[in-house]
Amino acid sequence: MAQVSGLNGRVTDGNAKWFTLIAACFALFMALLDNLVVNIALPTISRELDATTTQLQWVVSAYTLVFASLQITAGGLGDRFGRKSWFLAGLAMFTITSFIAAFSNSMEMLIIMRALQGLGAAFIMPLSLSLISAAFPPEERGKAVGIWSAVSVSSLALGPIVGGAIVEYASWEWIFLINIPIGIMAFLVTMATVRESRDESGTVATDIPGTILITGFIASLTWGLIEAGERGWTDSVILLAFAVAAILLPIFIWVEANTERPMIPLEFFRSRTFTGANIDSFMIAFLITGVSFFLTLYQQNVHGFSAIKTGLALLPMVVVMMIFSPISGSMINKLGPRRLLSFGMSVTGVGTLLLLLTGTDSSYWYLLPAFLVIGLGMSFIWAPMTTAVLNSVPSDKSGVASAVNGSLREIGTAFGVALLGTLANRAYQDHFRNSDELRDTLADAPDSVAQLAGVIGSGMNYGGHVVEAIATELGISDDRIATIQHVSSEAFMKGMDRSVIFSGVAMLAVAVLSYFMIDDEIVIKSAEQRQAEEEAAAATALSAAD
Repeated sequence: MAQVSGLNGRVTDGNAKWFTLIAACFALFMALLDNLVVNIALPTISRELDATTTQLQWVVSAYTLVFASLQITAGGLGDRFGRKSWFLAGLAMFTITSFIAAFSNSMEMLIIMRALQGLGAAFIMPLSLSLISAAFPPEERGKAVGIWSAVSVSSLALGPIVGGAIVEYASWEWIFLINIPIGIMAFLVTMATVRESRDESGTVATDIPGTILITGFIASLTWGLIEAGERGWTDSVILLAFAVAAILLPIFIWVEANTERPMIPLEFFRSRTFTGANIDSFMIAFLITGVSFFLTLYQQNVHGFSAIKTGLALLPMVVVMMIFSPISGSMINKLGPRRLLSFGMSVTGVGTLLLLLTGTDSSYWYLLPAFLVIGLGMSFIWAPMTTAVLNSVPSDKSGVASAVNGSLREIGTAFGVALLGTLANRAYQDHFRNSDELRDTLADAPDSVAQLAGVIGSGMNYGGHVVEAIATELGISDDRIATIQHVSSEAFMKGMDRSVIFSGVAMLAVAVLSYFMIDDEIVIKSAEQRQAEEEAAAATALSAAD
């Protein structure tokens, strides 16, 4: 049996695909873990680098903006010039900029490094999937993607825990330095074991105008969504960003429809399976980001959890996901992705609505049922969804297909924070300011108490125990503080409940949509049938070119 160079000949034709999966998972784990770890460390970074609120937002947003904007370009470059080569370039970029970020002495330097990390991640995320797609035949892809999904879930779990431990027991610089050994290991394994692959169909994209237009569209839309939460949806700059995106999208579609070799083949979206799976991807990112944001604040602000305790509280959900994600991947060829996706989306929606059982005085046991049900539901989403995306397009186009999926996921992330944040914050402000209990407390109160109420009522991130720290700074110490804290906690629950209801109902609606859009037969075709179809399509394309 032939052998792949490296690892002293231990890698063979039979096991090369598994080493490819290991390399892809190492890199994915690093990219996802880092973003979550950074979120936990933001308060510490703020104090040590004297950051403004806007600068802190851009530590996260710079990464998200570049990551979302350039994934499609990265996937296209990998398909054209070699997925392994560009995957390695992304790994090197991410690892090196992580090292530099650890020694940032200003917020401006840190934000620049975060943007460059986003550039590295833009190559890592889609190409990790396209390497898996090239290495595994269609009938085994579901199992591989299930493992890939479990690894992504583990990074979601460990992010808050690792971040909390670093903040509590070490310095913030280590949130970036932990990437160095992971990045080096992933680079070496990839170099030694992964085979190069690229688009051999003869229809590889050379579409520079399309690349520029789609990058501009995603950048404008994502930037507008990120800033909308701070500036407001009707701010002139936000409206301009959305207008630019609205102009660029139809131009991009027109260019792609009239380009011989487009960056994104529009026939992808003629597939109900591809379109439906990407709607699912957008929606699950929308829910996870928005709801997890409020759950973190709920546990820390309303119940006074530490950063580590907040992360550990998510472990039951993550354990369920790590157990069932590989199982759901192995079930794709037996049951088809349509049933699995609809089941997963429905269960996740129900689990989200179970969060309505929580309150200001609820113990952790009120959260646990929701965490367990959400974990079970999401276990049946990631692998079927990703497999549906990859198997609904030719294997040669897997880089672009996974990049489109990743970009929509990042847009869903930004949209979740912006829209759910606005809905929840408005509900919080309305309840807080219209509280009769608060009016009674402020009657004949000193100006310092009114000032405190003004700060607490400005946004739900001030709800709960935050009032105690601000009250201490203002020199306030009487029963009015307890009342303001109680009212703000109640207002927080009103805002969180509104976002939970919106998200849960939306998930249930998309579950029904998925059932009618996903075509099982397209996803679970045999490897021989798919290969024959792809070879026939490639031969036709070459004949037409001649």
